[in-house]
Amino acid sequence: MRDAVGFIGLGTMGSAMAKRLLECGFHLVVYDINKKALAPFRANPNCHEAQSPGEVGMRANRVITILPTSDQVDEVLFAADGVAGTLCQGGLLIEMTTGRLDQLETQARSLSRSGHRMIDAPVCLSPREAATGQLIALVGGEERDLETARDILNALTSRVIHSGPTGFGLRLKLTNNYMSMINHVLTGEVLALAQAMGLDREVTVDLLQNTAAGRGQLLTNYPKKVLKGDVSPDFSIKMGIKDLEMSAAMFEEIDKTPAFGQLAKTLFREADKAGYGDQDCTAILNFLDQRADLKVTP
Repeated sequence: MRDAVGFIGLGTMGSAMAKRLLECGFHLVVYDINKKALAPFRANPNCHEAQSPGEVGMRANRVITILPTSDQVDEVLFAADGVAGTLCQGGLLIEMTTGRLDQLETQARSLSRSGHRMIDAPVCLSPREAATGQLIALVGGEERDLETARDILNALTSRVIHSGPTGFGLRLKLTNNYMSMINHVLTGEVLALAQAMGLDREVTVDLLQNTAAGRGQLLTNYPKKVLKGDVSPDFSIKMGIKDLEMSAAMFEEIDKTPAFGQLAKTLFREADKAGYGDQDCTAILNFLDQRADLKVTP
């Protein structure tokens, strides 16, 4: 069974991914602490239900983990019946959990000391894409280790992005999710403001779907301006401050606080003081690139 792929974590995402691998002809050794999650896999002749994470490591030389937290990954890897104690020398751990970066890097070092290899390969999109092999994998690790997992990733995804060394897949995933979660709240704040001001929601949504505000700066202004090195003002930071101040006045009318507006105005004002005020609004990127408190010391 060493040619089988180990799969630990059969939650909503993991279950869809495991089913996809079975459809693509892989043999799996599956484990989940929740026995109900294993039920859909028991009748499949190409799927073996392991009784512990250690049994997964014993039966497979490539093991996927996709769990809710890094603490749970620690448990399945390094507990007394964990994968690390049974995985063959040179075996590959494919860590797909969206967890803590510091814990991931510690896990990679611990596995390396035991003679094992790891790549981090969190994925983007949803269980719908998992079911059809249309995920995006963000991989951190050695090129040779990525190639060892290439057939698995090709079955699960339509695109594999090699982001850098171990940990860089998770770095890219967390960067993506940071923006995504902020956009959820920002969109909610904007639509709530519009409705409170008496605007029709359908009319508002229709407008936002057709402007840079709703379509997103990475699909509109950034590629044409700052990412090309052009910060000549189509709409300057000083003009942005003016519009934010006028928009904030609307929040005052409905006795609400413009959470994102306050932050944006603060940063635009700092950029203005630093000499960026007459440049395009996208030049906020250059200002933030230079801010000392956003720099990471290697």
